Amino acid sequence: MTGAGMNKSRWVWSGLVALLMVGVVAQPAAASVSMVADVVQEPGDYEARFPDVVKLDDGRLMAVWHRATEHQNTVGTIQLSFGSSDGRTWSTPTPALANPDTMAGIDTRDPKLGKMNDGSVVLTFFVPGGRVYYSVWKPTWTRFTDPEQLTAPGITGGMYSHGGVLALADNGSQVDQVLIPVYTTGTAGGAHFIRATWRASLSPRLLVSGSTKIINNSNPVGRTYTEPSFVQVGSTVVGVIRAEQDGGGSPAIVVRWNPYAATPAFTYQSFTGVLANSHHLLKTSTGQVLFTYGDKAQANRPTVGMLISNPTGTWVKGTVLPIYNSGYADQGNPSSVEIASGTYLTLGYNTKPKTQSASGGTLWVLESHAADY
Repeated sequence: MTGAGMNKSRWVWSGLVALLMVGVVAQPAAASVSMVADVVQEPGDYEARFPDVVKLDDGRLMAVWHRATEHQNTVGTIQLSFGSSDGRTWSTPTPALANPDTMAGIDTRDPKLGKMNDGSVVLTFFVPGGRVYYSVWKPTWTRFTDPEQLTAPGITGGMYSHGGVLALADNGSQVDQVLIPVYTTGTAGGAHFIRATWRASLSPRLLVSGSTKIINNSNPVGRTYTEPSFVQVGSTVVGVIRAEQDGGGSPAIVVRWNPYAATPAFTYQSFTGVLANSHHLLKTSTGQVLFTYGDKAQANRPTVGMLISNPTGTWVKGTVLPIYNSGYADQGNPSSVEIASGTYLTLGYNTKPKTQSASGGTLWVLESHAADY
């Protein structure tokens, strides 16, 4: 963090916690952003990474995250907590799956949430080796169903995910349609979506009907396109795709298309000056999109945000609001929700060892407002 950024930072700790702090601690990245709660502080060497959050139809919030001792090469499990409508209080975390033994000994990574039009929630995640699974939660339930593996015609080899399932608005004969963002690796890989129909029966499920590649890797040579995420604005789906050139930063790709067309016609934009690694898109109550991301243009990839006022048009880089900086390299992967018009909560996590920070292992809730952007 720069000296100017540090001068703007605010501490939101109680006196007791302040006395326990050792070394540099995690903190919100701007005075206009405040820490309002924590979802969990994982014990021992465990950390809470890769969180996602949605607002349920009953007003509560639902959060999931990857509980593990390391970023990768370890077995992590997906945890679940329900929050109050303002995000200030959270339930005691539990395993997200009703039967955790179904994935025992397997690293379940990058959990993401997508709310269906009937209020159900679909959880997606991937496991090492490139297999994507989904599970379902319905209102009044406390956990998610046993996961089912997703496969799709036209996608071969390893498949991964880092964006929530998008439930499309019903449009005439197209009812209960969903898009599932995924990506594949290698020179023939790239960013895709799987199309499916949501069946909200006693045994709710996704019925896959096909897949479409949005953009291909190695265009140009050395370029990879991963981690697509989508929102719908009117009759347009707007997506952002993480791009890297030879393992280094490359501007994110903004893509738009009509999801109801028989053959999608994509328009692409290289978002100049925006090196977005992990990211999240939130359609706000005003039709704008809150774009939060790990900023690879800065050391340690802190979480920042930008409010896109015309998401279906050409994206223009506006005010980039610093939201959270743990001061540690392993961060980013934000997710956001709107709790009231113009009031947003973003999740950020501190993976510092507890020997360096008494708040290590904490999943924080940070509040910002439309006026801040």
